[in-house]
Amino acid sequence: MRRMLVGLTAFFLLCALIGCATPGSPSVSSLTQATPAGASPAEEASTPSSPSTPETGGGKADPTQSNVLVAYFSATGNTRAIAEHLQSILNADLHAIVPETPYTAEDLEYGNGHCRANLEQNDPASRPAIANELENPGLYDVVFLGYPIWWGQAPKILYTFLERYDFGGATIVPFCTSGSSGMGSSADGLQALAENARWLPGQRFSASASVSDVASWVESLDLPLSSGEEERAGTQLLLTFEGGEAHIVLENNATTRDFLSILPASLLFQEYAGCEKISYLAEEVSTAGAPERYDPRVGDVALYAPWGNLAIFYGDADSASGLVPMGRVTSGLELLSSMEGEFEVQISIFE
Repeated sequence: MRRMLVGLTAFFLLCALIGCATPGSPSVSSLTQATPAGASPAEEASTPSSPSTPETGGGKADPTQSNVLVAYFSATGNTRAIAEHLQSILNADLHAIVPETPYTAEDLEYGNGHCRANLEQNDPASRPAIANELENPGLYDVVFLGYPIWWGQAPKILYTFLERYDFGGATIVPFCTSGSSGMGSSADGLQALAENARWLPGQRFSASASVSDVASWVESLDLPLSSGEEERAGTQLLLTFEGGEAHIVLENNATTRDFLSILPASLLFQEYAGCEKISYLAEEVSTAGAPERYDPRVGDVALYAPWGNLAIFYGDADSASGLVPMGRVTSGLELLSSMEGEFEVQISIFE
């Protein structure tokens, strides 16, 4: 998708719009006891951006609004970036695990065997203190738990966190960041601290992982749904037009919920950029929890928020900021793509 946005506002994540359309045009293991030569205990990043400044918790103030929690510890910011991707994808609550004593650059000097991180990782009893509190941990059905890899393991502050809070039978999904090491057995020690939970296999990300990288991983997970999500997930739409009909399966997010409230509707579609059919919506819909950038696939249905148009992708398109995934065409895409000029589409919920 090639567009130029006018009045682009910064969001919380990675962002740079790829575009070339004119303004106003349609858019759319076990713990290592000694540091190996050349290894880094804090593989999350080589140089902390502001090591003396503790991160604070984020997300919605009322945790009852979501059954998904993304809790993370980030010494240098890389794990935080992945956590924020997850928050936007899942519309989850976000909680930073803030150390009572922030980690400095000196604390993370892997060549110094007596640096703070080195000493903590080599001490099985080490439990660094946490400065902030998590309210109502028992309300969450799914907990994503993030951390950097330090000597092949999770930092000991994660142990403090899991010993402090009881997540009961929740599903816990670990994720980590590192410069080169894989996730390995870093979650093994953590699982023993939440034995009643259902643990899913974790994933390692590089610092440069995109929202779409994280979203692809989330899509592969066997996550439980809350009762409300079960009712809404997989809602199907029927599109009828002169050339035939198509079906769409919607995602469950704030945008699709608002869109459903205006159906049935008759929308006028047109061609754009040789890869999508677009229609401008008469009413504004929510973009809460949306990723700042999305890389659409053939068959995707999305909202292009800056100009308020619905887009159905039938060809390859570039990633763009302001693009909100809404669902996928399951049948009839070829018929839609063959429509020429402007054409009217009746959209209704498929029973």
